[in-house]
Amino acid sequence: MTSLDNPLWERIATHEMPEDAAGKPFLKQMMAEYHISRDTAEVAISEYRKFMYLCATRRSRNVPSKAVDLVWHLHMQHSRDYWEVFCVKLNKRIHHNPGVPRARHLEDYKATVEAYKDLFGTPPKGIWKEHNRVSAVLSLVFSAAFVFLGFIAMLSGFNPIFTAVLLSLPMLILAKSLLSLTSRGEFTLTFETGDPFSDNQAGDCGSGDCGGCGD
Repeated sequence: MTSLDNPLWERIATHEMPEDAAGKPFLKQMMAEYHISRDTAEVAISEYRKFMYLCATRRSRNVPSKAVDLVWHLHMQHSRDYWEVFCVKLNKRIHHNPGVPRARHLEDYKATVEAYKDLFGTPPKGIWKEHNRVSAVLSLVFSAAFVFLGFIAMLSGFNPIFTAVLLSLPMLILAKSLLSLTSRGEFTLTFETGDPFSDNQAGDCGSGDCGGCGD
């Protein structure tokens, strides 16, 4: 891990993220916009700062994770702060550039993660790790099977308390699995639901055209 005791990082780390027109702090805007906890929003903003340091110092194209991209999108909505204050502190205008071919996009993302590790160490859970949708599908199948068996037990006259216990856990797993396979689930950013900050395919922000930055 490289030391970041330099003026550029200091300017990025201490930049006060903008309030909205009603005076709502950026942190609370994140919480309201993406339905996330304070802790999750704080981590997302912290990771955004690190990504912007990479954009300001690497000549290669940098690709954000889904979480970082969401913070980036929200910050760019505050165009005056983003372009006239933040980018001035970076000494570089960081543009959001979507539409890169998928293969290159993935390679750029992996290179970004490696550069991140060199500077900041191991990323926090749920920010940069590639999301495994296969596990969600398997959980969905197995939990659905147990729910089906539970209903069979109910119809066969089994003890209702036993049946309720039998159904409760698989129904919970089923609901979480369904959520993780929907766009809503992808943007419900809480660490407890299988790294929802992560990308289905690394670097993707949902449409396949997630932007990157760089020369």
